[in-house]
Amino acid sequence: MFLKVILVVFSLFIVASISPAFAQHHGGAMAPPIDFGGMQVALSTILSPDDFTLEDAKNAILSIRFFDSETDTNINSVTYRVQIFQGSSLVANEYFYDEDGKLDLEIRPTTGCQEENLWKCTKYFGDKHPIAGGYYSTAGSIPIIQGPIFDKSGDYNVKVSIVGATNPRTSTTTDLHFETFLKIPQKHDFLIQTASAQEFPMSIKSFDGTISNFSYDGSAKKITYHIPVNAHHSEHQSELKQAVHLNKSFDDFNSKHNIDVYLNGERLDDGYIEFDSSQKDENVIRFQVPHDKIKNPENKMKIEILSGDQIQLEQRSLTFDNGYTAKMSWNTKASAGQNIPFSFSFFDNSGSPVKDVLFAYSMIDSSGKEFWSNIGTSQSYLGILSPSGTSQESIVIPSEGDYQIKLILTGQNGQNFEKFYSAQSEFSISSKGSNQIVQTEKSLAVPAWVKNNAGWWSDGTIGDSEFLSAIKHLIKEKIIIVPQTQAKIATSDEIPLWIKNNAAWWSQGQIDDESFLQGIQFMIKEGILKI
Repeated sequence: MFLKVILVVFSLFIVASISPAFAQHHGGAMAPPIDFGGMQVALSTILSPDDFTLEDAKNAILSIRFFDSETDTNINSVTYRVQIFQGSSLVANEYFYDEDGKLDLEIRPTTGCQEENLWKCTKYFGDKHPIAGGYYSTAGSIPIIQGPIFDKSGDYNVKVSIVGATNPRTSTTTDLHFETFLKIPQKHDFLIQTASAQEFPMSIKSFDGTISNFSYDGSAKKITYHIPVNAHHSEHQSELKQAVHLNKSFDDFNSKHNIDVYLNGERLDDGYIEFDSSQKDENVIRFQVPHDKIKNPENKMKIEILSGDQIQLEQRSLTFDNGYTAKMSWNTKASAGQNIPFSFSFFDNSGSPVKDVLFAYSMIDSSGKEFWSNIGTSQSYLGILSPSGTSQESIVIPSEGDYQIKLILTGQNGQNFEKFYSAQSEFSISSKGSNQIVQTEKSLAVPAWVKNNAGWWSDGTIGDSEFLSAIKHLIKEKIIIVPQTQAKIATSDEIPLWIKNNAAWWSQGQIDDESFLQGIQFMIKEGILKI
């Protein structure tokens, strides 16, 4: 019942809760869709961890997914031919089979191959499917590729041919060919010395070329370095991407401080930055910026990372029936009425981060009303995908007071659990700050004819103009208050279809007056609805 409520109540806020940069595609690559039996099928590759280097780990997981791009549904019973190239050198070439359209391969990089043809040093381990013939996953293991793969930094070309699909005996008329690119970063190690003569090791994993001019200013708590501008314009990389690994005991950069990143003197939007504190021994600052958002490119790109004011971090721990735990944290200095970043970290029974976890959540006010939720956007599974086990959600808390979060584990590795696991916790938010934009006058009742108009508009009985006239009436009577100086200008006169769905649910009593009015205020403020 809870998941049904998430689907129908105040669904417009689901769109607003996804971070612009660290969304579900984080760390992967996708080939363009092609036609297959009337379907537009696509293929994606994801490397986990996405900043893998051989210096830090002995293996990585390469996930290859074959799916219908229009429904985001996996294609079943797939035979793959996987070829991996470093530059022009072939390093792997083998057939694999998977029943659910998501192939996981364990990559074990090795060094020291003396063969002119590097693929001759590569070995494959696992069980072979008795019909399809390719290596495939069993209940206890996944196929292993061991060889000179991902052992060096740089671009890797993953070419995948779909030889058969929908049945292990069925071959495609013509092989379907896909091509994606993955990048292994360069790792640079540094030693930071503080004003008190303490020394802390740190490393930067750069996807954008060799780092130069590294420095640390202890008085300003600022890390500075340069990367070459030519690497930033990599043919197969659409964004600047860096991962800064810092010792957990280095107090200047931790979860108790705001972190600001500047690129060529321009401060990056917080949505492009992720602070990961889920690791046992280190904190990781990740940032990735689309190339078209980068300003003032020069011969070298200057990156500055500053530790800002200390924040008051509040944290809640939630425990699930399967033994997993979650930690939710947020900055208590953030006020109601504005976007508040909430961080979620998931851990297994041993305390290790849970990789590729799926989760959903719902926010509920003190009266028991749900005002915000997110169940993810995939058509093939329910939940928000977090590859690293950490996720940041930007949520608007409407007013000060006591609240409850319901957090649900829905699955892992791209598949939903047969049974979902839920946990809940109470928390409080402070009063609204001076930047309050909208408010609802609860003492003023919504006229019945306005709700009737919403229902008639949703089923097509009346047109857009009549519905908008009703909304204008609510604004005129100050039942809805939107300061015009703070409302964004709508980019289109067309009203999104999903607003009609919310109007229908409101007219039918599935959404209460206050929630619907707050939704209209939000849409006007964000420029989604033009009044």
